[in-house]
Amino acid sequence: MDQLIRAARERRRPRDVAIFLILRFTGMRRESVATLRVRNLAPGWGLRGVVVKGGKTRDIPLPTVVTQYLEQYIEQVVAKENGPLTPDTPLFWSSWGRPRQGKARTPMSGKNIWRLCKTYGRLIGCPQLKPHDLRHGVAMEVYNQHHDLEQVRALLGHSRIETTQVYARIQPAELKAAVNFYESRALEVLS
Repeated sequence: MDQLIRAARERRRPRDVAIFLILRFTGMRRESVATLRVRNLAPGWGLRGVVVKGGKTRDIPLPTVVTQYLEQYIEQVVAKENGPLTPDTPLFWSSWGRPRQGKARTPMSGKNIWRLCKTYGRLIGCPQLKPHDLRHGVAMEVYNQHHDLEQVRALLGHSRIETTQVYARIQPAELKAAVNFYESRALEVLS
C-alpha cells in the first residue's frame, strides 16, 4: 500500500498522493473518496460527514500528518485550479482532452479511482490491484495490530460484526507460529 504513495510522490502528483493516503489510512470505499468535499476535512480529526454506502454519513479519523497533507493539497492545488473554494468544492478532479471539444474537467468518480489504482498497480508491479484490496489491507493491519474485530468493524463502517469476521481468519504464517511450541517436543521425541 505504501508503494502506491511513493509512486505518486515520485511522479509529483499531489492529487494521487492525497487519494492514496486516504485509501491507505482509512479503508474507505472508492465512491466515498470520490465524493469528498472541502467541508469533509476536519483538522484535528480527519474526515467528518463522509457519505458512505447506503447514503449514510460517518466520521472517519486520519493520522494528523495525513490531515495536514490534505489541508496543503486543498490550498495549493484545489484552490488554484478551481478558484474560490466553497464547502461544496470537490477535493478530486479529473481532466482529459477531447477531440474538437477541448479539455474537460469534472469531479472524479469511483471509476476514476479504480482506473488510478490499476495504473499505479502496474507501475509498482501489482497489475491486479483494486481499490477494495486497499480496504482489505487496512482492515488486516488494524486487526493484526489490535486483535479487536470491533475496532475493524467501526473503522470500515460495517453494520454487522459478521461481515468483519472475514479478517479474523487465521493466516498461514500465524498457523505456523501457533505450533512452534511443538518444535522442542518433536526434537525430544525424535532424539
